[in-house]
Amino acid sequence: MNNFFIGIDLGGTRIKLGLISNDEGNNRLLDKKIIPAQSAKGLATSLPIIKDHINNLLNSNNVDINILKGIGLGFPGLVNPQSNQILSTNAKYDDALHIKLDEWVHANWNVDFFMDNDARLAAVGEWKYGAGSDTDDLVVMTIGTGIGTSVIMNGQLMRGKHFEAGCLGGHISVVYNGRQCTCGNKGCVEAYAATWSLKERIREHEAFSKSSLSTVDVIDFEAMFNEADKQDALAIEFKNDCIQLWAAAIVNLIHAYDPEVVVIGGGVMHRHEELIPRIKELVHQHAWTPWGKVEIEPSQLLSDAGIYGAVYCLQNRI
Repeated sequence: MNNFFIGIDLGGTRIKLGLISNDEGNNRLLDKKIIPAQSAKGLATSLPIIKDHINNLLNSNNVDINILKGIGLGFPGLVNPQSNQILSTNAKYDDALHIKLDEWVHANWNVDFFMDNDARLAAVGEWKYGAGSDTDDLVVMTIGTGIGTSVIMNGQLMRGKHFEAGCLGGHISVVYNGRQCTCGNKGCVEAYAATWSLKERIREHEAFSKSSLSTVDVIDFEAMFNEADKQDALAIEFKNDCIQLWAAAIVNLIHAYDPEVVVIGGGVMHRHEELIPRIKELVHQHAWTPWGKVEIEPSQLLSDAGIYGAVYCLQNRI
């Protein structure tokens, strides 16, 4: 008899929910839903919507609520997975500090619950099922609304004494006296090359009014890439800048954690055939790795990585 689990990846822009079937230890994603997130409005307003979509996933796949075994969730902030407590947020779901998600899960489904940082769970997903499955030493970077990272070292998931280890790579300073980041630091890579900061930087640029980016409905990476394809000068400038910033951050992560593989995830990896070779060239040029070259790989699981990782950690409590 199959066991069933729900994995939730709570992103700043999108919420991904997946129904996973476990048959003799093998996890398989049966169905998923991707819904818009309203992270600036807090988590409490999203919980009834998430609940409805979980129940719809169960109903549409003929899974009785009584055979659901558990729910795993990735949260975009600092999390204590031992107590399922959210420790700190950063301009996303800021009311979550006061919400007991384990009690919410128990009240609605009466099943086991596990929670950790979203990038950390995406790393576990890639490690066990995706682009990092051939190594026990990898770094994962997810590029989206923010920039998240996580580290597997010697087959161990890094968490640290205060649950910060490995997951703050988006807040590595790439410009020591640079832009103010939402985290309180200055010059973070996230303050330059994440979705939230990209649109600010583009709008502040003196050439913005002359750029085709001034005519798009939403300024994000997709718009930037599309307008760069049309040879818009400002879009090309920012695309090249983002590639160099991501590569600089990856070099820092390599120097810090000594991985064999760096896996890059997030929506930008729909352009991996263009981006990965350019990032790889810059990283290999600047990283100090006398033993050889770190592999730079696109995510194989994309938006499913966090779902798989959440369920795996729920099952195994690594």
